[in-house]
Formats: sequence, structure tokens, C-alpha cells
Amino acid sequence: MEKYSEILSNKERSQRYICLAIALIPIIGSYLFNLGLKIPFLGCPLLRYVGIPCPGWGLTRSFMAVARGDFSQAIAYHLFGPVFFAVFLVAGLHLILELINNRKIRAFYIPLIQNYQFQIFCFLVLFSYHGTRLQELWKSGELYNFFIHSTLGNWLFGLISYSYF
Repeated sequence: MEKYSEILSNKERSQRYICLAIALIPIIGSYLFNLGLKIPFLGCPLLRYVGIPCPGWGLTRSFMAVARGDFSQAIAYHLFGPVFFAVFLVAGLHLILELINNRKIRAFYIPLIQNYQFQIFCFLVLFSYHGTRLQELWKSGELYNFFIHSTLGNWLFGLISYSYF
């Protein structure tokens, strides 16, 4: 099987540049955050407004730990942080090679990630992991604390306290 296939069209090259930017943003961002870059509006909007962390909760900190080479801390922040970091890195390298050679590259992982059943499996694994994290937050009382400090929690508790007075 040959490594390269057909030449990229102008539209495909443009799509590759957009995908490359998307793949490199978290990697470059993790290094910049480690250098002290602060972006105040970043954070989990679901946690801020509803009080429930999203499935990606902790990924930024995990990526920062991977960028520092601290893999045990990265896993502590988010089990799949190092895996996602590696996926973004491989995707970025793949796209750079395609753009340099102006050809699509056949790789063993392309059919795998395009497989619908594999995508569903990954989705289920991620949400199962997220469910266990939410359960731990519930048992520790942190989930309640997140909720009462969220926009929705403040609004609900404001309604309850207003109706009693």
C-alpha cells in the first residue's frame, strides 16, 4: 500500500489549514498558559452557569501538565488529557505533512477514527468516565457547592429566599 494518494485540491488545502489551527491551538495554548498567559473568560461555561462540570473539565490543566512533562499530574486532572494531547499532536503532524507534500496521506488510524462504531465507543467511554467523576463530586459535596455558586443556583436560591420573605 502506498503512503500518499491523490493531490489536495485548493478547497482541501484550506480545510487542512483550518483543521491544523484547531489541532495546534490546545497544544500551543498549554505551553503559553504554563508561561503565565491568562485568559479570564476561559472556563467551563456549563460549570459556571449550571453548576455541573462538562466532560472536558480539567483538560486545560491536564494539557498544561503534559506540556510540562508531568504525566501523573496530567492524569490526575483528566484521565484522557494525555491521550487527547497526543491525538492533537499526531493530527497536527499529519496535517503539516499533507500540506508540505500537497497530497493526502494514508495512515492506519484514518479508517479507525472514521469508523462510526469506534466513535460511539469513545463517546461512551468518555461519558462513563465523566459519570464516575460526577459521582465522586456528589459524594464529596463538591457538586452541591458548584451548583450553589453557579448562575442557576444563585437564581434558584434567590427565588426560594425571596418567596419566604
